Amino acid sequence: MARFGDLSHRFLRRAAAVFTALLSIPIFLIPGEASALPLFARQTGQNCVACHAGGQFPALTPYGRIFKLTGYTIGVRNNIPISVMIQAGMTKVANTTNGSLLDPNGSGGNGAMPADNYPRDGLVSVSQVSLFAGGKITDNLGLFGQWTLNPYDHQNDHSKWISHSATDQFDLRYADRFINADHDLILGASLNNNIGTTDVWNTFNNPFQMVPTPIGPAGLQANAFTGPQFSPMLTQGNQNAGLNIYAFWNNTLYAEAGLYRNANGIFSIMSQGVNSDSTTTLKGYNPYWRLALNHDWGPNSAMIGLHGLNARVYSDPADSHSPLVRNNDVGIDGQFQRILDPHTFSAQFSYTREQQSYDDALWNSNNPSYTGTYANSSNTIDLLKLNTTYIYQAKYGASLSYVSSQGSKDAILYAANPITGSANNRPGTRVWVPEVFWTPLQYVRIGFQYYKYTQFMGGTTGYDGVSSRSAKDNNLSFLYLWAAY
Repeated sequence: MARFGDLSHRFLRRAAAVFTALLSIPIFLIPGEASALPLFARQTGQNCVACHAGGQFPALTPYGRIFKLTGYTIGVRNNIPISVMIQAGMTKVANTTNGSLLDPNGSGGNGAMPADNYPRDGLVSVSQVSLFAGGKITDNLGLFGQWTLNPYDHQNDHSKWISHSATDQFDLRYADRFINADHDLILGASLNNNIGTTDVWNTFNNPFQMVPTPIGPAGLQANAFTGPQFSPMLTQGNQNAGLNIYAFWNNTLYAEAGLYRNANGIFSIMSQGVNSDSTTTLKGYNPYWRLALNHDWGPNSAMIGLHGLNARVYSDPADSHSPLVRNNDVGIDGQFQRILDPHTFSAQFSYTREQQSYDDALWNSNNPSYTGTYANSSNTIDLLKLNTTYIYQAKYGASLSYVSSQGSKDAILYAANPITGSANNRPGTRVWVPEVFWTPLQYVRIGFQYYKYTQFMGGTTGYDGVSSRSAKDNNLSFLYLWAAY
């Protein structure tokens, strides 16, 4: 134990020195979601299937988990450590004429057609272009950086589409591995900009779809796999600055702890270009933790884990004196993989419960500073995700996902509203997502997803409280092409 303590103290001193030094050099000009990238394949000299189960990200193999935990440092440093990725596709919503955001009755009587809510519906377009940089910097230091362009970010007053680019995800790691005849210990530290991005099982912090649709369940610019915005903070991918330390003991026991704060000041490069209206403004430092028990045997691996976050969030992102929302997230997750060429099978689950509590001014109508944001002093959100995937020859695959997002009743937060509102003031949303895909080349993937909603915002028919729109009207099809170089 004394030997382990010496290693831990020595590692922490080295990591602190490295991160302190890096704060003053241009490496932070390189931005960070880890995926199957040619730059890592060139560095390691191995095919994508070595790191990603069936060659499909974000699911990592046991070797891929070690690659990430050791700081992306396995292999030889690239002379040009960059890659590019492009995603194109077409999303089609089942019904765009019933219950318009602009005209609740879908009649167009106010001069606005319901289809105006779905301006890219049924059109083939490029939805994302990303530049990646990183890989091995030294024997102990590595980086994953991503800068993303959205060609159709928003429309101006003349209905012209405006593009926008910003820092995506960022993960700078310092790690060391200590191996002898009896023990295998990895110690690491990560400077990153996304709560949960450090996780190597990718069970609770990512959608299970490799390429999730860029258009939301009601045709909005949102992520369709959880419903409209109501999910625990831990699963939302907010861009904040975090410093985490972790340990992986004998490929069995994993522990991680970190603190997250706003990505401003010296950390502002980690949120460059991010729209301030879409950010989460934290108060002080907010703790995140992760525990996991892992076991590998033959072609199989299994994991069961716990995750949690305590975060204090300003209700107005632009006002650091605004009332606070306190988020307490706790969850359980697990994964099973069987990788035996030419077959790859995996199954994952995660369940996260968030307890939100609010400062008095946000919900108490007797408070002189009452804002009318919530009807309750506290609310809960429960997110359940299930997935199973089969891949043959790392080329042909199919998956089935199920997502349920449920929560407590709140007449203000979940008020009646066209498409995104709730007649019974609940956020309950359930969706099945079958997918088939083909990978004809290592860095090219073609796929089709179908999002089938059995519940939307607490109901099935007339769920929004202002129209006859049904949950099934939000069903959508997504055909996509993904490529990287």
